[in-house]
Order: sequence, then structure tokens, then C-alpha cells
Amino acid sequence: MKKVQIGKYSISRRDLLYAFYGLVSFTTLVSCGTNKTSIGNSSASNTNIIKGSSSTKVVRLGYQVSGDLTHEKGVIEKRLAPQGIGVTWSQFVSGPPLLEALNVGSIDMGLTGETPPIFAQAAGTNLIYVVNMPPGTGEGSAIVVLKDSPIQTLAGLKGKKVAYSRGTAQTYFVAKAFEEIGLKLSDIESVNLPIADGRAAFLNKTVDAFVEGDPSLIKLQREGIIRVLRDAQGIKTPGSYYLASRDFAINNTELLKAILSEYYQVGQWANKNRRAAAEILAPKVKTDVDTMELTLTRRKYDMKPITEEVISAQQKVADLLYELKLVPKQVDVKRATLTAQQYAAITPDAVRNRA
Repeated sequence: MKKVQIGKYSISRRDLLYAFYGLVSFTTLVSCGTNKTSIGNSSASNTNIIKGSSSTKVVRLGYQVSGDLTHEKGVIEKRLAPQGIGVTWSQFVSGPPLLEALNVGSIDMGLTGETPPIFAQAAGTNLIYVVNMPPGTGEGSAIVVLKDSPIQTLAGLKGKKVAYSRGTAQTYFVAKAFEEIGLKLSDIESVNLPIADGRAAFLNKTVDAFVEGDPSLIKLQREGIIRVLRDAQGIKTPGSYYLASRDFAINNTELLKAILSEYYQVGQWANKNRRAAAEILAPKVKTDVDTMELTLTRRKYDMKPITEEVISAQQKVADLLYELKLVPKQVDVKRATLTAQQYAAITPDAVRNRA
């Protein structure tokens, strides 16, 4: 197995990922939700033939516990069914384990925030940035304390315990939030916990602060038991990305373009039908429709092609994480991209025109 040298130590690429993510074994990465193969019924509007020499018979897609509307609507299955191509979906607790699944060949593509791909690249994962998803309003993620906490500002967290999930988008958010006030992550006691465990530690007062996200953030706010010290509004971020394995992206151009087209169309529908989208997702993420609707108003269902501007923005994220010694080596984001011609082949026309 290929090793990565860090100082005088040698560590395997997979073990490096595990160390970054603070997870014990790959079997704990996938939550017990969905992992099924399905071929939907064809419809007159979804019979576009997938051209090219792709021999793929099953597309394996990853999504997170925050919900995936395209998965719930089953449109990719319907689009690919006439070609005899099946679809499997695997659910993950966050972006880092999703990319580890991509690394070991368990899935072909999935969506994560801006931070997990940097850690994955540092560990040698052969991934590709497929398309960019611009950030939402920033209100859906926040550094919070309990209502009765004596801590009133971010500066008051110096030397205190702050729980967040290392390697996820929370890492970049926390780093940027403290950078604004002249502090570094080393000025706080970072407690690396999966989101659910971090929430439990926070509510039990084992830690002083917690990075919470929607829809749980909305629920805690409505219950009046937390105070928000800083949400992510104004934190400059390139947003999220659909990422794929390099082999899948290069060898399945028409197929990938069709999949992205369905993601894009569902996103456009959701932007115009927030309530209807919330009614679909709410039971899946175990929340009420009103909370889910507010969650969706804070998200932005859109797509942008991978351009030099997008790459430059993501490189700034990589540079910051390296400066903070959160990743062991400098990451070159361009090494995880395709040529302009290759991007033209996989990017839907409606998305390419948004450059």
C-alpha cells in the first residue's frame, strides 16, 4: 500500500484519512440509511440515450444525512433506466467518510463542502472536482453556546473547548471565524467529534461551545436554549462540490453529464417550490416541514462550472488549511481537475452558461 511520509513517520494513505477524520473504521462511516439499487420507470421526457463507450451498468452515488432531494425524487433512476443503467445510493454522516468511500471505490461521486476535498487530496485520493455549488446564506451554520453560558463573544472562547467535526466544512468555518478576531485554532481547545456526539457533549456541558447546523440549529434556536456567537454569514467560501473518481469522470462523460443535468433540474425546481421540497425532505431528516422549509431558504440550489475563478477560490481554502497545519502538505487543487475540453463534455449546457 502506498505510504505518505510525515516527518520521521510513514503512514498509509487510508490511515491518513482516518487520522484526519477522527474515525475508527470504514464500517462506521456509512449510516444505516439507504444503500439500494433501483431502476425507475421510463418516461417520455427522460429517454435521452447515453452516448459513448461507457460500460457502466450501475452508478453509485453518495449523499449525506442532511438529505438529498434528487435521491428522494428518483429522477436519475428514471433518466438512466432506458439504457439499463441502475443507481445505488449510500448515505454518509458527513463529507469526509463520503470521500473515503470514493477513495476505496465504494461510490462513484457525491457532494461535499469545500473542506473535505482538501483533506482527501492531501491523503492522495484521486478525485475530480466535477461542478461547483455556490454557498447559501451562511445562516445555517453557527458557533453556539448554551443560553446560560457566561461566554458572550467569540473572543470569550479563547482557551475553551469547542466541539466540531474535523475535516468537514465546519473546520474551515471555525478557522475563518476566529481569524476575523485575530485568533487561531490553536487558541481554543478543539474537540473533534462527529456531529451527533458533539451535540450531545455540548448539551451535557462537556464542551463550552459547538458548531451546529440546520435543521438542528433552527430547532435549538426555537427552543431558546442556545445563543449564536457567530453564524457563517459573511464567511467567504467557494461553497460545495460534486466530486467523482477520476476514472469515472473520464470514462463516463455522457453519463456524468446526464446525472448532473438531473441534479441541476431538481435544484431549480426546489428553488421555486421550497414548501413542496420541504414536505419531501422533512420526514427523511426527521424534522418538521416548517423547519425544513426554513432550512431550504438558507440553501442555494445552483450550479457553476469549474472555472479558473472557482479553482482559485478553492486553492485559498487549501492554503489556509496548510498554514494552520491542519493538512501535512501543500495541496494543489488543479491536480484534481480536468481539462477545459473534458469539462465541456460533462457539464450540462444550462450550467456551462452560468460561468
